[in-house]
Amino acid sequence: MNLSELIAKHGDDKVRFQRLDDCAEQMDKTRHGTRVVFVTPENIGLDGFDKLGLVVWLDREIVARVIAGSRKETAEHAPKEPPHE
Repeated sequence: MNLSELIAKHGDDKVRFQRLDDCAEQMDKTRHGTRVVFVTPENIGLDGFDKLGLVVWLDREIVARVIAGSRKETAEHAPKEPPHE
């Protein structure tokens, strides 16, 4: 199963996401990679987080193009206001 299938079966409306750019408190390069400390509003209990968290890495430039295309498409389909007289 891929990520798109998992989200579709889980329900897109039930998925929340956080951008690490927005919630990271500390980022350090190490010998083995990058260490990131971030804050989340998700609740944690004795058995771990109440919800499963996944880290997904997407190409930043492709995401920007997809979002820009989606905004343009939405604007093109928005109802037009009548001209002012």
